[in-house]
Amino acid sequence: MNLHPDDQRRAAAHHASALGAFPSLTPSQLEAIRHRARDFLEQFRAHPVLHDTVNVLLLLGLFAADVLSLTLLPSVLPWTLSTPGNTVLAGLVSGAAHGFLVCGIVTFSVHEGAAHDLIIIGEGRLARTLRVLANNACRLFLADPLHYREAHASHHRSLGTEDDGSFTHFVRFRRLLGSLLPLAPMLSHSDYFPWRPQEHTRSRRLSVALTNVYLVLCAVLATWLHGWLFTGVALFLVGSWLSFVLDRLRESTEHLFMPLDRVNGTRELGLGFWGLLLGGGPWGQPCHLSHHLAPALPWYQQLRLHFFLRRVLSPEQRSHFFPRPVIGIPSLLWRLATATPPAPTRD
Repeated sequence: MNLHPDDQRRAAAHHASALGAFPSLTPSQLEAIRHRARDFLEQFRAHPVLHDTVNVLLLLGLFAADVLSLTLLPSVLPWTLSTPGNTVLAGLVSGAAHGFLVCGIVTFSVHEGAAHDLIIIGEGRLARTLRVLANNACRLFLADPLHYREAHASHHRSLGTEDDGSFTHFVRFRRLLGSLLPLAPMLSHSDYFPWRPQEHTRSRRLSVALTNVYLVLCAVLATWLHGWLFTGVALFLVGSWLSFVLDRLRESTEHLFMPLDRVNGTRELGLGFWGLLLGGGPWGQPCHLSHHLAPALPWYQQLRLHFFLRRVLSPEQRSHFFPRPVIGIPSLLWRLATATPPAPTRD
């Protein structure tokens, strides 16, 4: 993903004009959070086999559910695929399920695996093989784990600065919309995709090739069972598009209008409707503040830290770090679409 200097300047202007009284985390709160995070870290590191087993079963389950969404799900819907209208409706339902599952798989693999190497932590030949497979599963959906790992490291190291490889404290609404258009990830007309480079590197070409193989296999299976119309709607029209929409909306709201510092610059979508939907499940970064405060924790320990944060933060802090239920995310996007941003300062 490219950094637009104007976006960074506008975010800095907003930070200077609107965040002077922001209820930042206090030193005592940070100490309590770090102490609890150390406890969680010791707990999961003490049980590598259990940790690896849970994550392998999770990844296999997500892929199995993805295949079933395109094969079995249309057969158990309360209507048959006897008419084109019913087929299109079944394609919309299956495509939505497929897109949601793909969003979860990609985020889990590229973020938890490629970026932080937390899916498989065991030693030995089997663990190393599973680690490679898990960290590269995102390649089946156009993601480039090598590029993302480097960009994400700079995101944690330089959050909110011009060196942030995934800067989203302010992104022009038009740029966001460009990434949400159908076929946007395939046509490369948008540079707002942090999980792949703009250049056609060898690693990106490998991801494209593996994506095409997986897509063709799914298309053949779905067409054999339910016909071309269903496959076109479920796999190509809805599924492949929706997964990217969810991913872009999540990343566009996690840091939007937040302070430009590493401690207070992240929002926590939480375990409500929007956090779980946009993340593709609880393994898809709904607890992003927890992650930035303790990046060494795996996804399920981040959930535990989330509940600890809700107890430690004051009501005023929670109102800033946690979006309001149901209307919080739409309100943020509406604010981005309609509010006139502060004029960027220029050197």
